[in-house]
Amino acid sequence: MNKEEKENIEKAPLDASLKVNSKEARKLLKENGGKVQNGDVEAFVRLKDINKIYPNGVQAVYDFNMDIKEHEFIVLVGPSGCGKSTTLRMVAGLEDITSGYLYINKVLSNYLPSKDRDISMVFQSYALYPQMTVFDNIAFPLRSRKYTKVKKVVSAIVYDELQRLLADPEALKLAIEEAEDKKINFTTKKQYISTKFEVLDETVNALGKSLKASVILEKKDEILASALSKKEEEIAKYKAEGYEINDKYELSKDGKVCTYLAKLNKKEIRDKVFEAARILDLGPYLDRRPKELSGGQMQRVALGRAIVRDAKLFLMDEPLSNLDAKLRVQMRSEIVRIHEQIGATSIYVTHDQTEAMTMATRIAVMSKGWIQQIGTPQEIYSNPNNIFVATFIGSPAMNIFNAKYNHGLVTFNDGYQIDLGKEFDEVHTKFYKNKIAELEKLIEKDGFIRLHAIDVADKLISSLDNQEKVIELLKEFNELIGKVNELGEKANVSVEALKNCSEVSAIKGHVLTIRKSLMHFKDITSYDLSLLHNAQAFSKKIEHKKEDTLYYNKRKHENFIVKRRHAKMNKFKINDSVVFTNNLYVIAKDLIDGFKLALSGEHGIRVGIRPEHIHLDEEYTNPHKSSAFQVESEVVELLGSELLVHSTWNDKEMISKISTGTLVKPHTTINLTFNKDKIKIFDELTGDAIKAN
Repeated sequence: MNKEEKENIEKAPLDASLKVNSKEARKLLKENGGKVQNGDVEAFVRLKDINKIYPNGVQAVYDFNMDIKEHEFIVLVGPSGCGKSTTLRMVAGLEDITSGYLYINKVLSNYLPSKDRDISMVFQSYALYPQMTVFDNIAFPLRSRKYTKVKKVVSAIVYDELQRLLADPEALKLAIEEAEDKKINFTTKKQYISTKFEVLDETVNALGKSLKASVILEKKDEILASALSKKEEEIAKYKAEGYEINDKYELSKDGKVCTYLAKLNKKEIRDKVFEAARILDLGPYLDRRPKELSGGQMQRVALGRAIVRDAKLFLMDEPLSNLDAKLRVQMRSEIVRIHEQIGATSIYVTHDQTEAMTMATRIAVMSKGWIQQIGTPQEIYSNPNNIFVATFIGSPAMNIFNAKYNHGLVTFNDGYQIDLGKEFDEVHTKFYKNKIAELEKLIEKDGFIRLHAIDVADKLISSLDNQEKVIELLKEFNELIGKVNELGEKANVSVEALKNCSEVSAIKGHVLTIRKSLMHFKDITSYDLSLLHNAQAFSKKIEHKKEDTLYYNKRKHENFIVKRRHAKMNKFKINDSVVFTNNLYVIAKDLIDGFKLALSGEHGIRVGIRPEHIHLDEEYTNPHKSSAFQVESEVVELLGSELLVHSTWNDKEMISKISTGTLVKPHTTINLTFNKDKIKIFDELTGDAIKAN
C-alpha cells in the first residue's frame, strides 16, 4: 500500500476508554486522524461546561450545558450580546473553546478543524461568491472535501450502462440532439447526457469524443467489445488480489466492504446539486449569479450549499434577519420542512422569539452568557424560569407588576388583592428554604470564606481610628483566616498588639499582606456565579442598566437587610480568568438575609400575567377568575379576531388580549379580571419563578 492509499483510508475515532501512557496516546491519536470517541455520550451533540473567555478577560459564555438528540431542531434565542452566536461558532470550530467539552456524534470535537466535524453552516450574510453561478456556489463545498466511497469495479458498471444506452438508440439520438440545443453554463453536452440517463461520465466518454449519434450507432459493437474486454480484465485483476465482488460490483475483503476517501466526481456533484435545487425550487436559477437573485432566493442558495454536504449537523446563524417580514414567515416553514425532509440535526440562532417558538423542537433562552432556561416552546412559554424568560418569550410580553406577598395573599400597590391559597404558600416556603440552604452551603466554600475575610479586612482598615471596633473586627478576621486552607492560624493578627497604639500601622500592613494572599478563588465555579448573577440582573434598582452589575460596584437593593459601604473598586479573579468587582460573599449574604425576610412575613414580589389571561369581567365565567378591577383603555389595536388593549394599572403599562366579541373603544373604562391559575409569582431579589420543582 503506497503513501497516498494510506492517507485515503477512512480512520475510525480513537476509543476514549483506552488506558495508555501519554506517548502511546499521542501515537494512537495520530493514527486515528486526531479523533477521540466517547461511547458513554448518549446525545448526538453534547456541550458540557462550555466557557468562552476572550484574551481581554471578557467572558461571553458561562457554563453552557446541553444535550441535543439526533434530528432535533434546537434554537438558541436571546438579545444581542447574550452569547448565542459565540456558542454556535464554538460548535462550528470558528471559535476556540476556553474550557469544557464538545462532543459531536460521540467524537470529542474541541480541537477538530471545522472540515472534520461533519457540519454545515448557513451565515446571516449568505456568504455567496458573487463571481460564481448558483450551481457553482452550491457545488463549491463538494469540490474541496473528501468523502467515504465504496470501492467498485468501474469498468464493469460502464459496460452494463453502455448496454442499457445502446439498447434504445432512438432515445440516445434524441438526447444528443437536445444536448446540442442546451446552452447552459453549468454543464456540457456529455454531462447533460450523463445526468439524463443517470450514468457515469466514464460511460458517456466511452461513446467517443465526437458524441455523434450516427458514429455511435455505426461503432456500437466495437464500443461494447472494448468495454467488455476492460471489464473482464479488471475483474480478473481484483480476484487475483483476493477481492470478492458482489452483484453491485462492490469490492470486499475478508468479509468487509472496501472503502476509501476521495473527492466527488463531476456526476456525483451534479446529482447532489440538482437534488438540492429540486428541494429548494432553484432549478430555473442555476446559471444565474447572486446579484440576479432576490433575498429569499439567495437565502435558499445558502441553504442549498449546506444541504449538499449531507452533514449530520446543520448550524444556522440568524439566516432570516435580512429578509422582509412576509418572506421571513415563508422561509421559516421552508427551513423546518427541509430539516424534516433531510433528517438532519439543526442548531439555529436567532434574536426573534417568534422564530424560536414556531420552529424549535426545544429552545435554549440565553442572557449575558448564561442559559436561563431550556425546554419545548410550550414549556418555555407556560412555565418561565424567571422574569427574563417571561418577558422575552411571547408577543406581547408578559405583564409584570410589583406587589407584596404575605402567607398566600398578594397585595398590589393600589390595594387590589388575590388569594393564592395555602397550597401555593407551601410552595413559597419550600422555595425560600431551598434558596437559603443552597446559599449557606455556598458561603462555606473556601473561596467565599476568603471573600468574607477580604470584606472584614476592608472594614478593619477603614476603622483603624476606632480601637474597640477594630478589636471586634480583628477577632472575626482571625476566625475566618483560620478556616482558609493555605493560611490557618499562623496568619492571625495579635489583638494584644493593639493596646500599643504604635503598632496600628504595622497591623494595617500585616492585614494588607494577608488580604493580598487571600485573592485566589480556585473553588468558585461558573455555577456558583450563576446563583448570584440573577440577583444582580433582575434587581429592581437596576432594571434600566445595560451593564451586568455582578462585575462593577453598585448600591445594594433597598430591601436588603444588610447595608454595606463599598470599599474602593477591587478586581477579583476566578481561576485566573473571570474578573469581577463586587464581593460575591456580600451579595450571597445579602441574598440569604433577603430570603429569610421573605419567610418571616410580608415581602416584595413580582407578579406576571400573560395578555391572553386577562379578560373582560362580563364575558369571563371561569370559576378561578379573580375579582374585577377597572382600567381605562388608552390604545386599542384590532388584530382580526382579537384586540390588544393597552392600559395603565398599578403604575405599569398593561396589555390585555381580548376577543372581538365585545368591541372595546379607546379612552373608555372597562372591567377586567385575571385567571388566577395562570398568574406567575417571581422573587423580587433574583427574578426566579416561585414554583414547585
